Amino acid sequence: MIWKTKTHEYSATVCQRTGKTCPALARLARSISEAMTQASAATGDAFEFDGSSELSHCAEGCQAIFQAQSDSVRVFCDTQPNAAIEDLNLYADLIFGNTFRTLPSGIIANPPCAMIEVATLRPRKTVHAPEQLSA
Repeated sequence: MIWKTKTHEYSATVCQRTGKTCPALARLARSISEAMTQASAATGDAFEFDGSSELSHCAEGCQAIFQAQSDSVRVFCDTQPNAAIEDLNLYADLIFGNTFRTLPSGIIANPPCAMIEVATLRPRKTVHAPEQLSA
């Protein structure tokens, strides 16, 4: 599922347990995105952080890990807190990316039951078209 706000674009997979998008996952991603937006004024574009959280509003009680950068946030549900974020990002690139990529089999033995990617929308620059010349 894909949706947008004025500042972010959200892309989420459905939960493999419920067959629906996870509202708890969306709330966590939104909160992290808002925190990154506020922090970027003081930290700059190089700031990033990662961590883990239990999704307390999830009926299944998922453990999620996340990585937040100035331009994007990714959250992975039902993963081990010590899972390699680099490998999960490679997997997410396959799911959310728009280019052909391959991934060695077995690199993700237990794929996340749900994922979300939040991309920061940059303001568009106004481009003025030159006036047409009449003949």
